[in-house]
Amino acid sequence: MVKFARVESIVLTACIVAGLGVWAVPMSAEAGPLVFDKEIGHYKDLSYEALTDEGLSLAERTSLFGGETVHYGELTAKQRQAKQKELDSLLKKIDMKLVKQCEADIHKWLDGQAKDLPPAYSGRDTNKLRCGAVAFFRAYEIFGDKKYLDAGLARANLILKAQWPKGHWPWGTLGENFVRIQDGFNDQPFWIMLYAHKLTGDKKYFDSAKRCADLLLSLQRPGGGWGDQWSFSGRGSGHSGIVHGISFNDNPTNSSFQMMVMMYRMPGDKKYIANLHKLGDFIVKAKMGEGNVVGWCAQYHDNGRPARARQYEIEVINPSSLTRGVGPLLTWLYLMDGDEAHMDLLRKAYAWHEAVRQKEMEPWQLEAWEAMSKAYAHPMWGRQYYRPGWPDGGLPDGSNWGRCLYFKIIPWYPVTAQMKRKYGNKIHSSETDARSRPGKIGYLADWAEVARSGGKIPFDRIAGLNHNSRGNSMSQVHRALLEHKRGGHKGLLKYYTNPTKYTSDQYVQARVDAAKRALDKRNVKLAANPEKKGILAITDPGGLIGQKGRWHGGTLVDGKQITKWGQAFGSSAAWYQWQLVYDTMLAQGKISADAAAPGGRGLETAAWATHLDSWDALGEWGMATHEMENHFDVPIKKK
Repeated sequence: MVKFARVESIVLTACIVAGLGVWAVPMSAEAGPLVFDKEIGHYKDLSYEALTDEGLSLAERTSLFGGETVHYGELTAKQRQAKQKELDSLLKKIDMKLVKQCEADIHKWLDGQAKDLPPAYSGRDTNKLRCGAVAFFRAYEIFGDKKYLDAGLARANLILKAQWPKGHWPWGTLGENFVRIQDGFNDQPFWIMLYAHKLTGDKKYFDSAKRCADLLLSLQRPGGGWGDQWSFSGRGSGHSGIVHGISFNDNPTNSSFQMMVMMYRMPGDKKYIANLHKLGDFIVKAKMGEGNVVGWCAQYHDNGRPARARQYEIEVINPSSLTRGVGPLLTWLYLMDGDEAHMDLLRKAYAWHEAVRQKEMEPWQLEAWEAMSKAYAHPMWGRQYYRPGWPDGGLPDGSNWGRCLYFKIIPWYPVTAQMKRKYGNKIHSSETDARSRPGKIGYLADWAEVARSGGKIPFDRIAGLNHNSRGNSMSQVHRALLEHKRGGHKGLLKYYTNPTKYTSDQYVQARVDAAKRALDKRNVKLAANPEKKGILAITDPGGLIGQKGRWHGGTLVDGKQITKWGQAFGSSAAWYQWQLVYDTMLAQGKISADAAAPGGRGLETAAWATHLDSWDALGEWGMATHEMENHFDVPIKKK
């Protein structure tokens, strides 16, 4: 067991605020490397004051902070000579037999997929066409074979053909009247159109992207964000989601924000960014919480009043709103206007999340969740795990939190009379409430006893034990806070910037690093595909591109991934094969200094929750459709 330094300062103590039990925000332990408790499987302190990557392994760093941005400086004549000598030595050690086999497998897969062109952009083929376009465009950039460009354009043209005249793309079978803003319905085709334009220069693709951006600009809400959907006629779609309001759920606001910034960059028209600054004020107005409690729900009306959508997205604090919506937005706004108020608010929200996480690491709670995990298996996802700090929702006063079902919280802790008086319409407070399952509601310890004895625990729908615990990563917030802590605005901006073309000195260093990655034992082992889970085992492009959103993620428990933001190699070695080939080509000088430096990571589109490394074989391809060293040099209004 790992021994700790003094931990009294990080133990949560109960305090009384307005007569309610509220958990105090934790104070940092003594400065030094983060300490991982192997016995319980968690870091004891991840507060802002404690955040550091000092002494962490690669796996630990990427799990907590996502991918790295590598910056190369200039060399002296002596250093330059030494680097070239090192490169020559490394190149001789690369297993070229393995590299050639991986490349042959990639070409075989691409050639086979090229023949499988869906007839139209509809149904399940929408994702197949989107991912196929990205895969073939990137293959063309790496290998230079025009047949891959043609295959990508064949898919992009089907996507273009499906675009409605107003500028949006189809939403199932609902017709032109309806616009689905969230879930990639419009931003993903938008980026693919820009990718096609980047590679061909054909104006029709840019015009397509602009039509989409112009439509979404017209749908921007008074508070600067976007809703989940829109209806031109006012007729309901039959699907949940806010219309006259702003959503932080599943990326309608964040993805539209990204699109506006890109369209400002390309034609240079300030109309696209004119109202983005309003989001800062809206986020402050929409903030929920009393005292040290800070957070947001998933959807809001235009006046900042919380709204509800699906049964697990109600008017309570939702951790995913911090990780998927508000956290990135506050970071982007800060990088653009330098207002420290954005980072102050992000720190406060993160502090509350950390307070909940630490409270839930009490031994009895960890034991209770382990018992329920062993007793419960979801028919689709198998055994379910709960991660401390990831309830579906929490009461605004911080007095209780838990699983959201049937538009109420099933709380983890006993429900007091005071809670019932204040939040009775948001809490399942007894076994008779709204179809709740049998058992005491709000007694986590009792549920565990029921699970140990073979009984049924009181919830069994929608991602099993918990919705948020399975589908979220804090790494983007961790990264923003870490870089800001180390270097303020300048330090955080440096992480997000990178050259669009390497100098000769930078290029030789990039080639040396690529050769080292091509020789890394773990990378080589995975690329060798020992379990036959490489590129040839992937059935379609969706299975390939979709892995990049999970490239860095949580840890494994009992050999199984506890969150969908898991390491890609947990299920496939395909990208390790691509990376080995790409790194070898770069080390050999077959990837130019221009192509190897795609510019700053910008407002992430490929792996928005976990970051891709600056040297990644796919890279931040959305922002790379218009390369810039600094995507955040945007003149939005300041407070």
